[in-house]
Amino acid sequence: MFGSFCQSEKLVVAETPTGGSAASAGWFNEIGTEPNRVAEYGHAADLLVIGRSEGGESIRSETLQAARLNSGRPLLIPTATPIATLPATVVVGWEGKPETARGVTAAIPFLSKAKQIIIATVAEDKKDTEKQGALRLMAGLGWHGFPVSVQTPEPNTTGLAESLFSAAREQSALLVMGGYGHSRLREWIFGGFTQRVLRGAEVTVLITH
Repeated sequence: MFGSFCQSEKLVVAETPTGGSAASAGWFNEIGTEPNRVAEYGHAADLLVIGRSEGGESIRSETLQAARLNSGRPLLIPTATPIATLPATVVVGWEGKPETARGVTAAIPFLSKAKQIIIATVAEDKKDTEKQGALRLMAGLGWHGFPVSVQTPEPNTTGLAESLFSAAREQSALLVMGGYGHSRLREWIFGGFTQRVLRGAEVTVLITH
């Protein structure tokens, strides 16, 4: 399958840098614990991409967690349905915490190609603090020339995660998330969130720790 894919996509197969600008691919077969190996390889990567199959979960949730928590790199989880191009819209799930700020930094390569960037703050407690932070982020990204706006979707009755998934689904967008912040985020990041994404969040997610 790997060989056929590389041939059809005209990818050079190489284990060391080729020195050219053409896209290349390499195959590594390791013996050991999958989560540990993924995290170890991730230390030297720019980005980890862990996909899903249309038939359900294609990887263990422990591997997903190890990639997010122990690799030190951003993790991209695409939808089960293959995409030909990057989403034109990026939704940033903003919580006003360091983890979220790191998520925005990791997403800069994606933001630079987006036609629309939406900073979404879910108004759980009706406080204005997070919205002010989102407006500051909008101004900061605006200095880079990015097309950015702020939206405040109402909390979904099924939870904070679903509110952000819905905001991204409506725009067929890439959803950018930081790691956990307050206890409620921590609960769904470490608990139901990974299962929700693997089951089929219907959006591509970029998440950092």
